[in-house]
Amino acid sequence: MLDYGWMYGAATDVRGAPEIVTVMVGSDRYTSWKRVLISASIREAARSFHLEVAAETGAPATARQFKAGAEVDISANNDRLLIGYVDRYQPRIEAGSAGITITGRSKAADLIDSSAVHKTGRFKQKTLVEFGNELAQPHGVKIITDQTLAPFDHQITPGTTVFREIEKKARSEGLTLMGDADGNVVVTKAGTKRHAGGIFEGKNLKIGEADHNWSNRFGKYIVRAQRTTGHGADSLEIEALARDAKVRGNRVLVVVQDDDSDHRRAKKRAKGRRDRSAGAALCVNVTLPGFRDEAGVPWTPGWLVWTESPYLDVAQDMLIEDVTYGQDEQGSLTQLKLVDPRAYDGKKSKGNKSGDDWDMDDSEAEG
Repeated sequence: MLDYGWMYGAATDVRGAPEIVTVMVGSDRYTSWKRVLISASIREAARSFHLEVAAETGAPATARQFKAGAEVDISANNDRLLIGYVDRYQPRIEAGSAGITITGRSKAADLIDSSAVHKTGRFKQKTLVEFGNELAQPHGVKIITDQTLAPFDHQITPGTTVFREIEKKARSEGLTLMGDADGNVVVTKAGTKRHAGGIFEGKNLKIGEADHNWSNRFGKYIVRAQRTTGHGADSLEIEALARDAKVRGNRVLVVVQDDDSDHRRAKKRAKGRRDRSAGAALCVNVTLPGFRDEAGVPWTPGWLVWTESPYLDVAQDMLIEDVTYGQDEQGSLTQLKLVDPRAYDGKKSKGNKSGDDWDMDDSEAEG
Protein backbone atom coordinates (compact mmCIF):
# COMPACT_ATOMS: atom_id res chain seq x y z
CA MET A 1 0.00 0.00 0.00
CA LEU A 2 1.36 3.38 -0.98
CA ASP A 3 1.51 6.17 1.57
CA TYR A 4 0.02 9.44 0.35
CA GLY A 5 0.81 11.40 3.50
CA TRP A 6 3.57 13.35 1.74
CA MET A 7 1.42 14.45 -1.23
CA TYR A 8 0.40 17.96 -0.24
CA GLY A 9 1.87 21.31 -1.26
CA ALA A 10 2.57 23.67 -4.10
CA ALA A 11 1.05 23.17 -7.54
CA THR A 12 4.24 24.24 -9.32
CA ASP A 13 7.81 23.04 -9.42
CA VAL A 14 10.86 24.92 -8.09
CA ARG A 15 11.08 26.96 -11.31
CA GLY A 16 7.44 28.06 -11.06
CA ALA A 17 6.26 26.15 -14.16
CA PRO A 18 3.21 23.90 -13.74
CA GLU A 19 3.42 20.16 -14.35
CA ILE A 20 0.78 19.11 -16.87
CA VAL A 21 0.38 15.37 -16.40
CA THR A 22 -1.21 13.53 -19.34
CA VAL A 23 -2.61 10.00 -19.11
CA MET A 24 -3.14 8.24 -22.44
CA VAL A 25 -5.02 4.92 -22.60
CA GLY A 26 -4.40 3.50 -26.03
CA SER A 27 -5.06 6.47 -28.36
CA ASP A 28 -7.43 8.22 -25.93
CA ARG A 29 -6.52 10.91 -23.44
CA TYR A 30 -8.03 10.14 -20.03
CA THR A 31 -8.81 13.18 -17.87
CA SER A 32 -11.02 11.81 -15.08
CA TRP A 33 -8.22 10.84 -12.73
CA LYS A 34 -7.96 12.21 -9.19
CA ARG A 35 -4.45 11.14 -8.25
CA VAL A 36 -1.51 9.68 -10.15
CA LEU A 37 1.76 8.23 -8.88
CA ILE A 38 4.67 7.00 -11.00
CA SER A 39 7.55 5.17 -9.33
CA ALA A 40 11.02 4.47 -10.70
CA SER A 41 14.08 2.96 -9.06
CA ILE A 42 17.72 2.17 -9.81
CA ARG A 43 16.88 -1.26 -8.34
CA GLU A 44 13.82 -2.03 -10.48
CA ALA A 45 13.73 -3.17 -14.11
CA ALA A 46 10.18 -1.84 -14.54
CA ARG A 47 8.57 1.42 -13.51
CA SER A 48 5.11 1.34 -11.94
CA PHE A 49 2.01 3.55 -11.86
CA HIS A 50 -0.98 3.99 -9.56
CA LEU A 51 -4.11 5.84 -10.69
CA GLU A 52 -7.15 6.82 -8.68
CA VAL A 53 -9.96 7.69 -11.06
CA ALA A 54 -13.53 8.94 -11.03
CA ALA A 55 -15.77 6.84 -13.28
CA GLU A 56 -17.49 9.83 -14.89
CA THR A 57 -18.55 7.73 -17.89
CA GLY A 58 -19.72 4.91 -15.61
CA ALA A 59 -17.81 2.06 -14.02
CA PRO A 60 -18.49 -0.43 -16.87
CA ALA A 61 -17.10 1.97 -19.49
CA THR A 62 -14.06 2.75 -17.34
CA ALA A 63 -13.48 -0.99 -16.81
CA ARG A 64 -13.49 -1.56 -20.56
CA GLN A 65 -11.06 1.30 -21.12
CA PHE A 66 -8.64 0.13 -18.40
CA LYS A 67 -9.01 -3.60 -18.96
CA ALA A 68 -6.05 -5.78 -17.99
CA GLY A 69 -3.29 -5.37 -20.55
CA ALA A 70 -4.46 -1.96 -21.80
CA GLU A 71 -1.53 0.27 -22.79
CA VAL A 72 -1.04 3.34 -20.61
CA ASP A 73 1.32 6.21 -21.51
CA ILE A 74 1.92 8.87 -18.84
CA SER A 75 3.86 12.09 -19.40
CA ALA A 76 4.55 15.37 -17.60
CA ASN A 77 4.73 18.38 -19.91
CA ASN A 78 6.76 16.94 -22.83
CA ASP A 79 8.62 14.29 -20.84
CA ARG A 80 7.39 10.71 -20.84
CA LEU A 81 7.43 9.18 -17.36
CA LEU A 82 6.16 5.68 -18.19
CA ILE A 83 4.66 3.53 -20.93
CA GLY A 84 3.31 0.15 -19.95
CA TYR A 85 0.25 -1.94 -19.24
CA VAL A 86 -2.55 -2.24 -16.72
CA ASP A 87 -2.01 -5.05 -14.20
CA ARG A 88 -4.95 -4.53 -11.83
CA TYR A 89 -8.36 -2.80 -11.89
CA GLN A 90 -9.98 -2.37 -8.47
CA PRO A 91 -13.40 -0.68 -8.17
CA ARG A 92 -14.69 0.05 -4.67
CA ILE A 93 -18.06 1.30 -3.43
CA GLU A 94 -19.34 2.23 0.00
CA ALA A 95 -22.04 4.45 1.46
CA GLY A 96 -21.61 7.93 0.05
CA SER A 97 -18.51 7.29 -2.06
CA ALA A 98 -17.05 5.24 -4.88
CA GLY A 99 -13.70 5.05 -6.57
CA ILE A 100 -11.48 2.99 -8.83
CA THR A 101 -7.78 2.21 -8.41
CA ILE A 102 -5.73 1.14 -11.42
CA THR A 103 -2.16 -0.10 -11.17
CA GLY A 104 0.36 -1.35 -13.65
CA ARG A 105 3.99 -1.43 -14.74
CA SER A 106 6.13 -0.41 -17.69
CA LYS A 107 6.63 -2.78 -20.62
CA ALA A 108 9.65 -4.42 -19.00
CA ALA A 109 7.28 -6.12 -16.53
CA ASP A 110 6.98 -9.00 -19.02
CA LEU A 111 10.69 -9.76 -18.53
CA ILE A 112 10.21 -9.85 -14.76
CA ASP A 113 7.24 -12.23 -14.93
CA SER A 114 8.05 -14.48 -17.92
CA SER A 115 10.32 -17.53 -17.92
CA ALA A 116 13.40 -17.41 -20.11
CA VAL A 117 12.81 -19.46 -23.26
CA HIS A 118 15.57 -20.17 -25.80
CA LYS A 119 16.16 -22.95 -28.36
CA THR A 120 19.35 -24.22 -26.75
CA GLY A 121 19.57 -22.24 -23.51
CA ARG A 122 23.29 -21.83 -24.20
CA PHE A 123 25.10 -18.66 -25.18
CA LYS A 124 28.71 -18.57 -26.35
CA GLN A 125 30.74 -15.39 -25.94
CA LYS A 126 27.80 -13.00 -25.76
CA THR A 127 27.70 -9.75 -23.79
CA LEU A 128 25.00 -9.18 -21.20
CA VAL A 129 23.07 -6.99 -23.64
CA GLU A 130 23.42 -9.42 -26.56
CA PHE A 131 22.11 -12.48 -24.74
CA GLY A 132 19.56 -10.36 -22.86
CA ASN A 133 18.07 -9.04 -26.09
CA GLU A 134 17.74 -12.55 -27.49
CA LEU A 135 15.61 -13.45 -24.47
CA ALA A 136 13.72 -10.13 -24.47
CA GLN A 137 12.96 -9.96 -28.19
CA PRO A 138 9.63 -11.91 -28.03
CA HIS A 139 8.35 -9.39 -25.48
CA GLY A 140 9.09 -6.28 -27.54
CA VAL A 141 11.44 -4.92 -24.88
CA LYS A 142 15.02 -3.75 -25.46
CA ILE A 143 18.02 -4.21 -23.18
CA ILE A 144 20.33 -1.22 -23.56
CA THR A 145 23.47 -0.06 -21.79
CA ASP A 146 25.78 2.90 -21.27
CA GLN A 147 28.60 0.60 -20.16
CA THR A 148 31.36 -1.38 -21.91
CA LEU A 149 30.56 -5.06 -21.42
CA ALA A 150 32.78 -8.11 -21.90
CA PRO A 151 31.47 -11.30 -23.58
CA PHE A 152 31.11 -14.57 -21.66
CA ASP A 153 29.57 -18.03 -21.92
CA HIS A 154 26.21 -18.56 -20.23
CA GLN A 155 23.76 -21.41 -19.63
CA ILE A 156 20.15 -20.63 -18.73
CA THR A 157 18.88 -22.17 -15.50
CA PRO A 158 15.58 -23.92 -16.35
CA GLY A 159 12.52 -22.20 -14.92
CA THR A 160 14.12 -18.83 -14.19
CA THR A 161 12.73 -15.58 -15.56
CA VAL A 162 14.31 -13.42 -18.23
CA PHE A 163 14.99 -10.74 -15.62
CA ARG A 164 16.67 -13.20 -13.26
CA GLU A 165 19.01 -14.50 -15.97
CA ILE A 166 20.13 -10.97 -16.83
CA GLU A 167 20.17 -9.60 -13.28
CA LYS A 168 22.45 -12.22 -11.74
CA LYS A 169 25.13 -11.49 -14.34
CA ALA A 170 24.74 -7.74 -13.96
CA ARG A 171 24.99 -8.00 -10.17
CA SER A 172 28.22 -9.97 -10.35
CA GLU A 173 29.76 -7.08 -12.34
CA GLY A 174 28.50 -4.38 -9.97
CA LEU A 175 25.86 -3.17 -12.44
CA THR A 176 22.13 -2.63 -11.98
CA LEU A 177 19.03 -3.06 -14.13
CA MET A 178 16.81 0.01 -14.28
CA GLY A 179 13.56 0.53 -16.16
CA ASP A 180 13.46 3.69 -18.26
CA ALA A 181 10.48 5.80 -19.30
CA ASP A 182 10.23 4.09 -22.71
CA GLY A 183 9.83 0.62 -21.22
CA ASN A 184 13.41 -0.51 -21.87
CA VAL A 185 15.76 -2.10 -19.34
CA VAL A 186 19.01 -0.18 -18.88
CA VAL A 187 22.14 -2.03 -17.73
CA THR A 188 23.97 0.76 -15.96
CA LYS A 189 26.32 1.89 -13.28
CA ALA A 190 24.76 4.36 -10.87
CA GLY A 191 26.26 7.77 -10.18
CA THR A 192 27.58 8.64 -13.65
CA LYS A 193 25.24 11.65 -14.10
CA ARG A 194 24.43 14.62 -11.91
CA HIS A 195 21.38 16.82 -11.37
CA ALA A 196 21.65 20.59 -11.59
CA GLY A 197 21.34 22.57 -8.37
CA GLY A 198 20.69 20.50 -5.29
CA ILE A 199 18.39 19.78 -2.37
CA PHE A 200 18.59 22.32 0.44
CA GLU A 201 16.85 22.65 3.77
CA GLY A 202 14.94 25.94 3.79
CA LYS A 203 14.78 26.11 -0.02
CA ASN A 204 13.22 23.19 -1.90
CA LEU A 205 13.26 20.53 0.84
CA LYS A 206 9.61 20.40 1.97
CA ILE A 207 9.85 17.21 4.06
CA GLY A 208 12.98 15.28 5.02
CA GLU A 209 13.81 12.36 7.26
CA ALA A 210 16.93 10.33 7.88
CA ASP A 211 16.76 6.60 8.53
CA HIS A 212 19.75 4.95 10.24
CA ASN A 213 18.63 1.32 10.31
CA TRP A 214 21.47 -1.12 10.98
CA SER A 215 19.34 -4.27 11.32
CA ASN A 216 20.59 -5.69 7.99
CA ARG A 217 24.22 -4.57 8.32
CA PHE A 218 27.04 -6.99 9.18
CA GLY A 219 30.66 -6.80 10.30
CA LYS A 220 31.81 -9.42 7.76
CA TYR A 221 30.46 -10.40 4.35
CA ILE A 222 31.82 -13.72 3.07
CA VAL A 223 31.17 -14.79 -0.53
CA ARG A 224 31.73 -18.42 -1.49
CA ALA A 225 31.70 -19.51 -5.12
CA GLN A 226 32.92 -22.07 -7.67
CA ARG A 227 33.90 -22.24 -11.31
CA THR A 228 31.77 -24.36 -13.62
CA THR A 229 34.99 -25.86 -15.03
CA GLY A 230 38.38 -26.73 -13.58
CA HIS A 231 39.73 -28.50 -10.49
CA GLY A 232 41.54 -27.56 -7.32
CA ALA A 233 41.09 -24.78 -4.79
CA ASP A 234 41.21 -21.98 -7.37
CA SER A 235 38.10 -23.40 -9.02
CA LEU A 236 36.24 -25.15 -6.20
CA GLU A 237 37.11 -23.16 -3.06
CA ILE A 238 36.72 -19.51 -4.05
CA GLU A 239 36.13 -17.21 -1.08
CA ALA A 240 36.18 -13.45 -0.55
CA LEU A 241 35.73 -11.30 2.56
CA ALA A 242 34.58 -7.68 2.92
CA ARG A 243 34.68 -6.06 6.35
CA ASP A 244 32.50 -3.28 7.71
CA ALA A 245 34.50 -1.74 10.55
CA LYS A 246 31.48 0.30 11.63
CA VAL A 247 29.65 -2.85 12.73
CA ARG A 248 30.61 -5.40 15.39
CA GLY A 249 32.53 -8.24 13.74
CA ASN A 250 30.51 -11.12 15.18
CA ARG A 251 27.66 -10.23 12.82
CA VAL A 252 28.54 -12.34 9.75
CA LEU A 253 26.69 -12.91 6.47
CA VAL A 254 27.67 -15.74 4.12
CA VAL A 255 26.61 -15.34 0.48
CA VAL A 256 26.77 -18.32 -1.90
CA GLN A 257 27.33 -17.16 -5.49
CA ASP A 258 24.90 -19.07 -7.70
CA ASP A 259 26.63 -18.68 -11.07
CA ASP A 260 30.08 -19.22 -12.54
CA SER A 261 32.59 -17.04 -10.71
CA ASP A 262 36.25 -16.41 -10.00
CA HIS A 263 38.23 -14.60 -7.29
CA ARG A 264 37.80 -11.19 -8.92
CA ARG A 265 34.03 -11.53 -9.17
CA ALA A 266 33.76 -12.93 -5.65
CA LYS A 267 35.66 -9.94 -4.21
CA LYS A 268 33.50 -7.55 -6.20
CA ARG A 269 30.35 -9.28 -4.94
CA ALA A 270 31.49 -9.18 -1.30
CA LYS A 271 32.34 -5.46 -1.45
CA GLY A 272 29.15 -4.70 -3.35
CA ARG A 273 26.97 -6.53 -0.85
CA ARG A 274 28.61 -4.71 2.07
CA ASP A 275 28.24 -1.33 0.40
CA ARG A 276 24.61 -1.94 -0.59
CA SER A 277 23.76 -2.95 2.98
CA ALA A 278 25.48 0.13 4.40
CA GLY A 279 23.77 2.37 1.87
CA ALA A 280 20.36 0.94 2.69
CA ALA A 281 21.10 1.46 6.39
CA LEU A 282 21.93 5.16 5.97
CA CYS A 283 19.42 6.94 3.77
CA VAL A 284 17.42 10.15 3.43
CA ASN A 285 13.82 10.43 2.26
CA VAL A 286 12.88 13.86 0.93
CA THR A 287 9.80 15.46 -0.61
CA LEU A 288 10.29 18.24 -3.16
CA PRO A 289 7.89 20.54 -5.06
CA GLY A 290 7.41 19.64 -8.73
CA PHE A 291 9.11 16.90 -10.71
CA ARG A 292 12.35 18.63 -11.81
CA ASP A 293 15.78 19.95 -10.92
CA GLU A 294 16.91 23.53 -11.57
CA ALA A 295 17.64 22.72 -15.23
CA GLY A 296 14.13 21.33 -15.80
CA VAL A 297 15.23 17.66 -15.91
CA PRO A 298 12.89 15.23 -14.10
CA TRP A 299 14.47 13.71 -10.99
CA THR A 300 16.03 10.46 -12.20
CA PRO A 301 17.10 7.25 -10.40
CA GLY A 302 20.85 6.65 -10.42
CA TRP A 303 21.79 10.33 -10.68
CA LEU A 304 23.77 12.26 -8.07
CA VAL A 305 22.43 15.32 -6.28
CA TRP A 306 24.05 17.53 -3.64
CA THR A 307 21.94 17.30 -0.48
CA GLU A 308 22.29 19.64 2.48
CA SER A 309 20.24 19.62 5.67
CA PRO A 310 21.68 20.76 9.03
CA TYR A 311 18.81 19.12 10.90
CA LEU A 312 19.49 15.72 9.26
CA ASP A 313 23.27 16.25 9.65
CA VAL A 314 23.87 15.56 5.96
CA ALA A 315 25.87 17.71 3.50
CA GLN A 316 27.23 15.66 0.60
CA ASP A 317 26.50 14.13 -2.78
CA MET A 318 23.70 11.59 -2.49
CA LEU A 319 22.53 9.09 -5.08
CA ILE A 320 18.86 8.87 -6.04
CA GLU A 321 17.76 5.28 -5.46
CA ASP A 322 13.97 5.64 -5.75
CA VAL A 323 11.72 8.31 -7.28
CA THR A 324 7.94 8.72 -6.94
CA TYR A 325 6.27 11.48 -8.94
CA GLY A 326 2.82 12.38 -7.63
CA GLN A 327 0.04 14.75 -8.58
CA ASP A 328 -3.48 15.39 -7.28
CA GLU A 329 -5.76 18.41 -7.05
CA GLN A 330 -3.40 20.01 -4.52
CA GLY A 331 -0.31 19.98 -6.71
CA SER A 332 2.78 18.16 -7.93
CA LEU A 333 5.43 16.69 -5.66
CA THR A 334 8.32 14.25 -5.93
CA GLN A 335 9.50 11.87 -3.23
CA LEU A 336 13.12 10.68 -3.38
CA LYS A 337 14.99 8.02 -1.49
CA LEU A 338 18.68 9.03 -1.35
CA VAL A 339 21.67 6.87 -0.40
CA ASP A 340 25.42 7.37 -0.25
CA PRO A 341 26.96 6.85 -3.74
CA ARG A 342 29.30 4.22 -2.26
CA ALA A 343 26.25 1.97 -1.91
CA TYR A 344 26.49 1.57 -5.70
CA ASP A 345 30.26 1.39 -6.06
CA GLY A 346 30.63 5.17 -6.21
CA LYS A 347 33.09 7.42 -4.39
CA LYS A 348 32.81 9.53 -1.27
CA SER A 349 31.92 13.00 -2.50
CA LYS A 350 34.40 15.87 -2.44
CA GLY A 351 33.40 18.48 0.09
CA ASN A 352 31.53 15.91 2.19
CA LYS A 353 30.53 17.62 5.44
CA SER A 354 28.07 15.06 6.79
CA GLY A 355 28.27 13.94 10.40
CA ASP A 356 30.06 10.77 11.54
CA ASP A 357 26.78 8.82 11.58
CA TRP A 358 26.79 8.90 7.76
CA ASP A 359 30.26 7.36 7.38
CA MET A 360 30.78 4.08 5.50
CA ASP A 361 33.66 1.60 5.36
CA ASP A 362 35.14 1.74 1.84
CA SER A 363 38.04 -0.71 2.27
CA GLU A 364 38.70 -3.28 -0.45
CA ALA A 365 37.58 -6.90 -0.12
CA GLU A 366 40.08 -9.66 0.69
CA GLY A 367 40.42 -12.98 -1.07
